[in-house]
Amino acid sequence: MTFQIADTLYYNGFIYTADHHDNIVDAIAINQGVIIATGKKECLLSYCNDKTELIDLQGKMAMPGIIDAHMHPFWGGATLAGCHLDYQSLSIDDILSRIQKYLDENFINSDNEWLKVSAWYREGMQPEGVQMTRYHLDTLNTTRPILLFSSDCHSVLANSRALELLNITAETPDPPDGNIERDGDRTPIGILEDAPAMQAIDSLPPLTEAQNLHIARHVQKLLNEQGVTTIMDARAGEPQLRAFNTLRKAGELTLRVENAVEITPDDVPSIDDIPNAVRHATTRFSQWHQISENAQPSVAIRHIKLFLDGVLQAPIMTARLHAPYRINVGTDDTPHWQPSEHVGDLYFSPEILTPLIIEIAREGYHPHIHTVAEGAISTALDAISEMRKVLPKKDIRPGLAHNELMCEKDYARFTQLKTTPFLSFQWAAVEQSNIEKDIEMLGKSRCDYLETAGKFIDAGVTVAFGSDWPIDPLNEWYNFKVAMTRQKNVTSPRLDNDRNLTLIEVLRAATINAAQALDMERQIGSLEVGKFADFIVLDRNLFEISAEDVENVRVLCTIIAGKPTI
Repeated sequence: MTFQIADTLYYNGFIYTADHHDNIVDAIAINQGVIIATGKKECLLSYCNDKTELIDLQGKMAMPGIIDAHMHPFWGGATLAGCHLDYQSLSIDDILSRIQKYLDENFINSDNEWLKVSAWYREGMQPEGVQMTRYHLDTLNTTRPILLFSSDCHSVLANSRALELLNITAETPDPPDGNIERDGDRTPIGILEDAPAMQAIDSLPPLTEAQNLHIARHVQKLLNEQGVTTIMDARAGEPQLRAFNTLRKAGELTLRVENAVEITPDDVPSIDDIPNAVRHATTRFSQWHQISENAQPSVAIRHIKLFLDGVLQAPIMTARLHAPYRINVGTDDTPHWQPSEHVGDLYFSPEILTPLIIEIAREGYHPHIHTVAEGAISTALDAISEMRKVLPKKDIRPGLAHNELMCEKDYARFTQLKTTPFLSFQWAAVEQSNIEKDIEMLGKSRCDYLETAGKFIDAGVTVAFGSDWPIDPLNEWYNFKVAMTRQKNVTSPRLDNDRNLTLIEVLRAATINAAQALDMERQIGSLEVGKFADFIVLDRNLFEISAEDVENVRVLCTIIAGKPTI
């Protein structure tokens, strides 16, 4: 074996490795983007010669690059341009005023140019419980088609022109995996939830290749600035796959891009359709699965996305429960909550889901399943259990995304079935009014299992982090702060049904645990010999600051394959 000489040696740092023992070292030697040694500078000088670049970290903390294992980067990037409602609680008049102002200041001489309005905080509209419809949007001084995208990305509001172009009418059948809100005579009022919302998004005129490249460049820059070196796009399509691969070929890609491609319920109307659906999902984008032969970033497709339920929040309430939601049959001023018959939606029946997951695994892909609430989580784990029986030796990494509302018995099943929960830590920062609503809607006993990262870890489960951007603003360090405090800030209410995570638990969730969930722990996730040199340098030492101060961390340098990107 030829002794390797480092082309770069970083030294005089406080370098958290995220290895099995959470070791701290002060130097790291790199050759062609791969770590060849870690330890003390004096011990690593033997890997250097007169051509080795020596970089003094000046005592700063370094750590593995953040792996955001569940997000929607292209959708997030696209929302940054155009009309944006900033996730704020607004009235109907506020929203209309902002949209009209944008239309007036960004005049386009075309009646056919779609206006996409992002970050609409639907469940936070003021006054509480108000419903916005297409008829409100129709009062705007424009004939352009308009879509408002809710911040949870599971519902949209269309004006009448948009509904016309989407061909959604009173005669449009109700979908099995979503909802079209209607008047008493079945006339659509503009609200599309879950599958119809996704279909509306997918029906928009495609961006140009130049526009897609601009989004890809902008997104990777934003993510690198936050310290993110690897992502998984949890619902990838051809535009982003093509754009990121174009950057890869040009040597401009500064982000490792993992992807999950979707199979929908419409793709598998019967068990007999499963083989073709899986084959189509794994082959239609196969040309974009381009793994680099060296440490340079690449674009990979190893996961299949399934939406099993919807969202928990009112007024949608499509997340699947074991027992019915409670609903307010009174008024906002005089509420009266009582049980309903509604348990939410299950978009794949167990009879379809189980053989579908088995077939996905048999083809060597990892199932990545949207499961928000207890009913969907239990159903998915049941299907994964059957997959493990059929394919006991297959190295498949099932992932359940979100897991906002658990039932107690299912924590241990994640470990037993080698299944990873992908959690968005920031969702534990709940407003007091929303805590009270959740208790009324779900009952106090169920709310003991709402947003419970600590309970997962205490049950021996390996937790992976995924921000789900752009569901929330892109702010990874705020997300980590919330994981350690369960509060928006020190004066905010705390969701007291679970413990805070430790710093090490948070760091591992966003590094080595996420790498394992993505089947990449042999390449990334920790700073160990033989792995790619993806790491970040911070302006302060996480081990020396308060949990509240974590959100103030700034990334000084992001290094991918041994080369700084910022």
